Amino acid sequence: MRFTLATSPPAGDPSAIELHATPAASPYHTIRYEITRRRPATTAVHRRQLPGLEEGLHALGLLTPDEATSFFALARELDAATLTTLVPKKPRPGALTWRCDVMLDGKRHSFSVTDPENARDRRYARLFDAVRRTVLAHAGELPFRNVFFPAADRGWLNVESVPAAAVTIDGFDTKLETPLYSYDIAAGTHQLVLRSLDGRFERSFEIRVEAQGTTTLRIDLR
Repeated sequence: MRFTLATSPPAGDPSAIELHATPAASPYHTIRYEITRRRPATTAVHRRQLPGLEEGLHALGLLTPDEATSFFALARELDAATLTTLVPKKPRPGALTWRCDVMLDGKRHSFSVTDPENARDRRYARLFDAVRRTVLAHAGELPFRNVFFPAADRGWLNVESVPAAAVTIDGFDTKLETPLYSYDIAAGTHQLVLRSLDGRFERSFEIRVEAQGTTTLRIDLR
């Protein structure tokens, strides 16, 4: 899997960062995390594209001015515009190599890094973690849609809960939280478990999803 951190800042404000992924071993054709300042707004955008699916999956959120200032200040603190290439001749199996094109305050810079999470220089891990976490915190995760199954066999699930909860379906931890919208799932009966994020509440439900239909649940776990 190869990732690229690229920037295309709007005129007059060279402080936009985009994290692109073109996975070699993933169901996704493209994965992107974007943080773009177009004054007065700073947007966080999460995009994913599946082969064979014309409409990409995407979600958008807004950073507050203070959050935007803090994010770009961290990028400068981590010397994102001066980090050097860090790619071993023989990467460990499964390690990801990221290629980065960065622009901060009008300065462009490129570098690559393999397995930044385990690099001795912690700036690499902190930079990529900051981009991804900021985008997910404001735009959220994107549920997987399996385009390799006939549409007639699939449906969608929307789940809202009070309080917010982690979602498990048929024993599978989706790694997603409520509110959950347009979750692609096989038509039929499923076991849904909602566990509040604070761990105080947990409830199980048997749900049914109709082919090419959307099942919507609004649940009070308290």
